[in-house]
Amino acid sequence: MVMTPSQQTRPSLKFLLHLEWVLLAIVAFSEIFGFRFYPLPRRPLLNLVGLSIFTLMGLRLPTRQSAKIGYTIVEFFILVSVSLVGGIRLFPFLYIVLVLRNCLIFERQTRSMVAGIAFLFCVLTIIHRLKSSAAFSPFLMDERIGALGFSFAVLFGLVVIVLQMLVSAVLSERRSREQLATANEQLRQYALRIEDVATLQERNRIAREIHDSLGHSLTVFNLHLEAALQLLQSNPAEARELLTEARQIGSKTLQEVRQSVSVLRSHPLNGDR
Repeated sequence: MVMTPSQQTRPSLKFLLHLEWVLLAIVAFSEIFGFRFYPLPRRPLLNLVGLSIFTLMGLRLPTRQSAKIGYTIVEFFILVSVSLVGGIRLFPFLYIVLVLRNCLIFERQTRSMVAGIAFLFCVLTIIHRLKSSAAFSPFLMDERIGALGFSFAVLFGLVVIVLQMLVSAVLSERRSREQLATANEQLRQYALRIEDVATLQERNRIAREIHDSLGHSLTVFNLHLEAALQLLQSNPAEARELLTEARQIGSKTLQEVRQSVSVLRSHPLNGDR
């Protein structure tokens, strides 16, 4: 089964993917090397073709609801064909793969329904095989067939339940990680907005300080010039002192303006006032 890049970074989802590959490889190995588990008629070509199609279907899981339903129906059709008609070996592994895949594409209720149908098909198939094997193996009595069928049903049911719980835990963990990542991204965006607002407020405050300080300094500067002009003829010494003070006020005001402008050009929250 092919997963999205975000899914591929999750070790738990990788484990499910590897489990699917291992199960399919075991079934393929048993078919290629021809181990005889059941004394029943078999169609190896049908089994290999069906197994290949079933494996290729795992390369792309559907996303639309209608495609999911059609995908699952085709999976069941292939498994029924290779298990009942083709006599494929280790077919329960294929039903486990089907349960794994459909746990990833369906929600909880539909997921449980598909798992239940897979359990029913698998149990009916093994019972059919046991009854068919009785014709080839006389030692398989009805009591033994019933006991084997019941034992297999319990075992396979437990496997399906464990898989359901495992996949639910994996998907729950993935959703929690995605929600946490989303919350962290939102928190980061909020922090940036707060920083931008604080920066804007600080710049507005510095601009007001420049306006007030510059206005006051220019007023004092202007008063000193006017007084110096009036005293220039009658008291040149005092006029000279007023001009000196005006020059000092102008120099100090210019220095303060340069510092404030420098703070505005840089990050105002990191500047020294």
